Amino acid sequence: MAKSNTRVKPDQPTLEQNRPARPRGIVRSLLILSIAVVVTVLYLWHLLLPDPPDSIPGTLTQRDQSQIARLCRQHTIRWAVDRLRSGDFRAFGYGANRLFQQKIHRFIDDKDGTYRIYVVVYDKSAPDGFNPWSRHQVVKTNGHWTMLRSY
Repeated sequence: MAKSNTRVKPDQPTLEQNRPARPRGIVRSLLILSIAVVVTVLYLWHLLLPDPPDSIPGTLTQRDQSQIARLCRQHTIRWAVDRLRSGDFRAFGYGANRLFQQKIHRFIDDKDGTYRIYVVVYDKSAPDGFNPWSRHQVVKTNGHWTMLRSY
């Protein structure tokens, strides 16, 4: 019987010997650190939510107000990401900046189940003290707030 040549010779390194060893402690620490950074960013994001305006109709709960504020932020995020996809980096930077400065200025009940929301960015140098950013018409259907249109 012929001997097969499948044995590894002692002077040749194996695949496991060629890999540098990664200490598990470093990998675990990096994973924990990255999770902590993500949680911190999400918490700071929550702190940057727009404050509810003074002109809120009394029929809306605190949950409704926060859902509407989230819709307004999501609209700005979509607008900025669309600009980034088209390669307009300046408009993306403008939208990202506005995302953290926008506030709901006016909240108007249209008496037909829809509400108009005026989102502004406050600026002391502007004639009115703010610059309009967006306007939305929202309605609550099946327990969720949705935008009918934005203009």
